[in-house]
Amino acid sequence: MKNLEETRRLAARINELGAFDVIVHNAGEYGVADEEILNVNSLSPYLLMSLVDPPRQSLYLTSDLHLGGDLKLGELRGGGSDVTYDDSKLQILTLAMAVARQRPGLRVNAVAPGWVPTMMGFANGPYAPDDLRAGYRTQLWLAEGTERASRGTGGFFFHREPENDVHASVGDNRAQDALLDAYARRTGVTLR
Repeated sequence: MKNLEETRRLAARINELGAFDVIVHNAGEYGVADEEILNVNSLSPYLLMSLVDPPRQSLYLTSDLHLGGDLKLGELRGGGSDVTYDDSKLQILTLAMAVARQRPGLRVNAVAPGWVPTMMGFANGPYAPDDLRAGYRTQLWLAEGTERASRGTGGFFFHREPENDVHASVGDNRAQDALLDAYARRTGVTLR
């Protein structure tokens, strides 16, 4: 959500509806102002995860572009908005791993669908090299949890396979905690 107050209202509405089995954090912006990227790609998923009664499973969509990102902790804490798409994807992947660690009774995973032909990638959409179906099938596979490999937590997947090429911050507990702290300072909401 571009406006964080909209995200807070959405969280309240979700809680009114009752417990969810799965929430997929799929919203994403690319090629827009940094503040929109920060709010939609990074802060809104954090707010939803913090304000919504925890679902049994959460999935976060990220990208291999996270490898070129920076957590931008100072920017988050200081109220700035100099956050690129790559930064936001590193933040969301690190958030997913932090939530998986903080909530061991829930299933929390991240998915990189790949560069697929969508409206977000309209400039290269018709020439996108990855398979759109394989991207969403990974989300379904995890949500269904019918195979042993799809029932874990704290995983990062690309086309139903574990993705091991990750930024060092993703698996670093101190970096995860620092990100959660920066989010809490920025939003005034602590992950519960």
